[in-house]
Amino acid sequence: MAKRSYNQYCGLAVALDLLGERWSLLLLRNMLLGPQRFKDLLDGLPGIGTALLAERLKQLEAAGVITRATLPPPAASAVYQLTADGEELRPLLVGLARWGLARLGAPTEQQFIAPDLLALGLQARFEPDSAETAAGVYELRISERSYRVDITENGIGIHAGAVDAPQVSIVTDTPTLVAINSGTLSLTQALGAGTLTVDGDLEAVPALARAFGLPLM
Repeated sequence: MAKRSYNQYCGLAVALDLLGERWSLLLLRNMLLGPQRFKDLLDGLPGIGTALLAERLKQLEAAGVITRATLPPPAASAVYQLTADGEELRPLLVGLARWGLARLGAPTEQQFIAPDLLALGLQARFEPDSAETAAGVYELRISERSYRVDITENGIGIHAGAVDAPQVSIVTDTPTLVAINSGTLSLTQALGAGTLTVDGDLEAVPALARAFGLPLM
């Protein structure tokens, strides 16, 4: 089946010709955290199916926004990752996610929730004006999944993976972060309940709370 086109002399129309198919933007979203194996993408997008996933990856690779690579040993796994052209979409995807956060509401039982989505949500919540006061390298662990959070005067980067000697290590679980994210639980309450722990510079926590717009008290 030929791929449909808007056939319009317009940058937005051309972008949608390349990226507007169902699941395409969510595949790119998941790659914002770093290289993804086929299985990682399949697990992170329930309902897509293997055939459709393979088709979308082929389309995105042909569009030049992702590429297939092999991780160095000992992993040696085939992965998909953003190209330099794909990286240019990062601020646009984060901006769309930020716009959607204000309309997210409380999660329903039918909605898929995963640590990666929560980590990406934090990137979308980040307030650039807070970058200077919250600057540092942090580790975030959500339900056994680790993320490196780099905050500089230029902004924020969140990527999956362990962190050596972080300024602060924050450990929590998915339900706790969902509750904090939706405003039904504060960081102080989570700390008191022991469902969120902080190791390192405790004085950095208020600055981080402000930077991500999360309730401290």
